[in-house]
Amino acid sequence: MAYADARFWDRYFRELRQTGGDLDWEGLWTGPFLVPLREAGTHGVLELGCGTGNDAARLAREGYRVTAIDLSAEAIARAHARFGSNVRFLVADMALPLPFRDASFDAVMSNVALHMFPDAVIRSVFAEIRRMVRPGGLFLFHVNAIEDRPLRARWRPVARELEPDFVLEECAQTMHFFSESWRGQGPGGSARDSTGAVGGTRREDRARTSLGGAVVDMKLEVVMIPAARA
Repeated sequence: MAYADARFWDRYFRELRQTGGDLDWEGLWTGPFLVPLREAGTHGVLELGCGTGNDAARLAREGYRVTAIDLSAEAIARAHARFGSNVRFLVADMALPLPFRDASFDAVMSNVALHMFPDAVIRSVFAEIRRMVRPGGLFLFHVNAIEDRPLRARWRPVARELEPDFVLEECAQTMHFFSESWRGQGPGGSARDSTGAVGGTRREDRARTSLGGAVVDMKLEVVMIPAARA
């Protein structure tokens, strides 16, 4: 298996719905992005891995024109029922080519979703993001840092390691842990810019939060897509 598929995520979100739960960080991830979005003069935003739509709805309430995708039809159905009047929701796999024109968004945002994939898939997603974002636009994302790995393993035991720092957990979820060396290296160890395929200027910070009794270390990235395209 390359990564957890739609069946896994449909089952996950169905169980949440049936138990009255939801996957919502209450603005923890979107909050740090509001200033750079405003400073960049953003209007249209694409969210990758939107789940049940809470973060997409927050951006819509801030006045942005939001399109949001998720692999799970179960999650998108719930998102559309709650927020469909303000956000355009679509079922789509971010690991595959997406049905959007070149330079069709001012920004792409992904909160704790890009770390579900192996290295090669993440880099292909980065390339697709670069295609979809206008020159001078933004790519904003949070992913699990390598420091999170031993903490996460306490409540999500690992079944096996599929490639370095990319694991299959016993629950059947896949997880990639990002490190400084990953950010500075492309496939096969060749030198790349700091974000792999995306390029452009970058601002990094860290967000620390409590998750299941543990402190989880997350990376926050704000990447500006260069004005001149290769």
